Amino acid sequence: MKKTIITAVAAFWLTLAAPLCASRAYAGPPAGDKVFAAMKDELSRSMQKLEMDKLGKPYFLSYHIGDGHQFGVTASFGAAERVNSYAYRRLKVDLRMGSAKFDNSSFAPNMWEGYRAETDWSISLEDDYNALRFTVWAATDRAYKTALENLSKKRAFVESKNMTELYDDMTPQAPYELFRPAPVERLDEALWQENIRKVSAVFLKYPEVKSSTVRLSFGSGGVRFLNSEGSAYRQPSCMGSVSINTAGYAPDGFKLNSSRRHDFCLAKDVPSLKTLIADAEELDAGMARMGKSEPIKAYIGPVLFEKDAAGKFFESLLANNLANPREVWTEKNRWSNESVYRRAGQLVERVGMRVTSPFLNVVDDPGAKYHNGVPLTGFYEADDEGVPAQKVKLVTRGKLTEYYMSRAATRDFLKSNGHGRGSFGEYPSGSPANIFIIPEENPAKVLPAAELKKKFLDLCKEQELEYCILVKGLDSLGTPFSAWKVYPDGREEAVHGIEFTGANLRALRDITAVSGETYVYNLDWSTPGTIVTPDILVQEMEIKKSEEKPDKKPYLGHPYFTK
Repeated sequence: MKKTIITAVAAFWLTLAAPLCASRAYAGPPAGDKVFAAMKDELSRSMQKLEMDKLGKPYFLSYHIGDGHQFGVTASFGAAERVNSYAYRRLKVDLRMGSAKFDNSSFAPNMWEGYRAETDWSISLEDDYNALRFTVWAATDRAYKTALENLSKKRAFVESKNMTELYDDMTPQAPYELFRPAPVERLDEALWQENIRKVSAVFLKYPEVKSSTVRLSFGSGGVRFLNSEGSAYRQPSCMGSVSINTAGYAPDGFKLNSSRRHDFCLAKDVPSLKTLIADAEELDAGMARMGKSEPIKAYIGPVLFEKDAAGKFFESLLANNLANPREVWTEKNRWSNESVYRRAGQLVERVGMRVTSPFLNVVDDPGAKYHNGVPLTGFYEADDEGVPAQKVKLVTRGKLTEYYMSRAATRDFLKSNGHGRGSFGEYPSGSPANIFIIPEENPAKVLPAAELKKKFLDLCKEQELEYCILVKGLDSLGTPFSAWKVYPDGREEAVHGIEFTGANLRALRDITAVSGETYVYNLDWSTPGTIVTPDILVQEMEIKKSEEKPDKKPYLGHPYFTK
């Protein structure tokens, strides 16, 4: 996964101008495709005739139909627990009432209903025109009624709040089409059921692992898209992952978790059995060491984030705060005093301001497929709104230059940058694809990993600290995690039950150095994506003992290891 990144900086800046694919003259969906035919005919009829009690017709309508095959297997301690293999086809409808300046979007009727698209997960698997069109018609009718209701409630909400700073709900976009082959790939399911079972059996050798799960999931197929403005596409859709999750206990009963995950898109990129068994062995070695860990009371000083921990750092503080630039409003209810169902990222108000250390650049490239041979799952050619994918300069020399945009306007930007994405149950919103953390060429700031760790230890000595904190993995910056004390002589001791105090956006600006090597971290989002990140050294962070209480250990030992 390693690759020196500073030599690639100039190449990135030179290739960041254009969308990934140039639009051609619109010709319409391929002839003879019955799924597209059902979508096209019902879309045309609905735009012309769908009106109830003179309340208006839709001004915009789009359909997504995704289909393919899904396979999954879960195993624990040498036995398969769950296996599934099935074909799927599903429909999503985005219907807008009102106008492009103000419509039913970006509003949730209440906190419980949320902001969800109209979907049907049981559309006909056969290419039967009549059956397909019936499902599209029924879902469109439901979406129309919901849109009418939500538009009325949104108008009332805006009036009651006397809101005057409003931005267009749908910005203009030229028609675009893209038609790619979308083959359905299949793994050897019998082989992979056995492989996952074998990986899970590794933990039968290690009593320190109290629970473990190994899970493979692989979906492959395509997505058809059509909207009322003349855009259409069919492009491949695939997502695979193999995850290994383990849990144990510290001496005081605090639960310890450790995991490893490989994401991929194509069947050829599934990790080998040898790689997965090596991962399992490595996780156990870490769990054995963590099983002897002790808590600490408090710490203020440098923190070194390695590999996945560095990825989670940027996901929590950067990616999360550059996404969803348009807030989704909701009416107050008795469970909450909030009027926002989904808040905008905290950084979207800081365009032109310094948000990271000045030697860092950040680019998002949906067109990247691999990094040093490792698959990048954020690849796509057109986003969920039919907009061509674009490379985006997010941060330039520490200053925020852009954030993720869908077709919903914001104060700073009035058009999409090809990052309108959402899961099949969501409306599109500005979301990441493949994030690259790219430092400026600076020998004092970009160091080989071994030298970065030496600089980390030098900071400890300068501050006369007994030890410093090294983080190799964490769930988030706001939850308890396990880490390592690193002493000036390089000795490491595991610690647990700690959490960051006031971990905020300032930490991005306090990054003092990074490694020259980079690693692929897979985002834990509803839409696939990655962060290509170096290890990072943060000048100062504050850590405290978690207030979360340890679990009670099991009263009886693990039955397999109890003789």
